[in-house]
Amino acid sequence: MNAKLLLLLPLFASVGCQSGPKRIDPGGDEAVVSAGVDYNEIIEWTDTLTARMLTSGFLDTNEFGTQPVRMVVSKIENKTDLSQFPHELLLSNIRSALLESGKARFVSTYGSDGTDEMTRDTQDLTEDPLFDAAQVPEQGQASVARLSLRTQVLWTHSQGLDDAQNTYVVRMWVSDVKNGEVVWEKRSDPIAKKFEKGSVSW
Repeated sequence: MNAKLLLLLPLFASVGCQSGPKRIDPGGDEAVVSAGVDYNEIIEWTDTLTARMLTSGFLDTNEFGTQPVRMVVSKIENKTDLSQFPHELLLSNIRSALLESGKARFVSTYGSDGTDEMTRDTQDLTEDPLFDAAQVPEQGQASVARLSLRTQVLWTHSQGLDDAQNTYVVRMWVSDVKNGEVVWEKRSDPIAKKFEKGSVSW
């Protein structure tokens, strides 16, 4: 074995010993903790906000029609320092929990999340000879939402001599689209991250 190959053997050994990606529990101790908002914290927020919405009682009345009440997702504002906040993850957990409760049903023909173009495109099949026109929904059959779910993701930034802190909170409110009145509003519990100044950039 020549001398050059002998010199390279430790390098090959170190490369071969490096471990690749592994699957972990996203809410477990091995999960990466960032200065922003992490997966397990989004789940914490959605569980808290959904529970507060369901226990408040406003969905249990017949004021907004019989259950399940029709809802639509309104504008979602990311007012944080995070350029790409995963609002779809946040809202999908809340939507699915509300659907499973049997108290609300979301409209997918319009809104800012969870829309489905097929609910509109199916209406255009009436004149297409490929399809049975009797199976195409008649005009005027789509549901109109009675309640609108609005979301803001907020944050504050604090700095000391050596450390900095980001604090995040989700604000949600539900409006009656018939009269524009807010029928429910809550905030999530705040999530604060402390880190050394200058150690985070995005």
